[in-house]
Amino acid sequence: MATPAKKRRAHHATPVLMLSDLHLDERVDLEEMDGLNQYDRKIAERRFTRIVEGTAALLKEYVAGLELDGLLIALLGDIITGVIHDELARTNEAPPAASIAHWVPTLASGIVYLADELDIPIHVAPVDGNHDRDPGMGRRTAKKQRAESSLAWIIYNWLADHLRTDPRVTFSISVSPEQLIDVYDTTFLLSHGDSFRSAGGVGGLYPSMLKWLLRRHALYSTTRKDFDFALIGHWHQTLWGADFFVNGSLKGYDEYAKDGGFGFERPQQQLFIVTPERGIAHRLTVQAD
Repeated sequence: MATPAKKRRAHHATPVLMLSDLHLDERVDLEEMDGLNQYDRKIAERRFTRIVEGTAALLKEYVAGLELDGLLIALLGDIITGVIHDELARTNEAPPAASIAHWVPTLASGIVYLADELDIPIHVAPVDGNHDRDPGMGRRTAKKQRAESSLAWIIYNWLADHLRTDPRVTFSISVSPEQLIDVYDTTFLLSHGDSFRSAGGVGGLYPSMLKWLLRRHALYSTTRKDFDFALIGHWHQTLWGADFFVNGSLKGYDEYAKDGGFGFERPQQQLFIVTPERGIAHRLTVQAD
């Protein structure tokens, strides 16, 4: 006689969606790119929809046997492309104020869609990027009052106000350009990733990034508490290692990357699963095309 199977205890998990380098309202010309990529407002809307719907689909259809406790959205900056360069001011879809007014409701609707589809609470933790900066504050990214002088400050606060009546959605908007966020016993450092430069040549991004990580570990372990993983954007490359995740972009391959001979990468964002027992247990890529 067969023994009845024991009912499995539910395994809890919290997914983390890295959402960064959307570069909304930038234009990438198809002919200039020799057919490699194109980007404009309509394409950005389609790609953002695919990221949101793809995240929900992956978590509902491909991640089985887990009870999701919530979703962390790490908004890692460069949400709009801004006008930090003259060529962007000439070629963007709209000036920054008009871009913000257009995109905040769209971003809000994406968050609501995820809350509806997944039926879980969502926490949004944002940091600013270098493209989000207000060019009126100077040619370089500010060190003092960086977050509050950024156009991202307007986007994030307006987004939080837009969703203030939805109890499923919470925000932690910090005046610091970095945030520490705990998911169970795993601590994440959220930072845009423009605090270090690529060394170029052999190793590319890695030597300077690893130095930056060592310094950040030393800083946070001394002053507050150390982090387990840094979540960064800026570099438009999907990379991961023992203590870091670098996000891709929604814009994809552009004129700057092509001129510099950088490696081609399709527009995508990172999604991973955190569990109480194992920390990061599963990594996924959400494709935008």
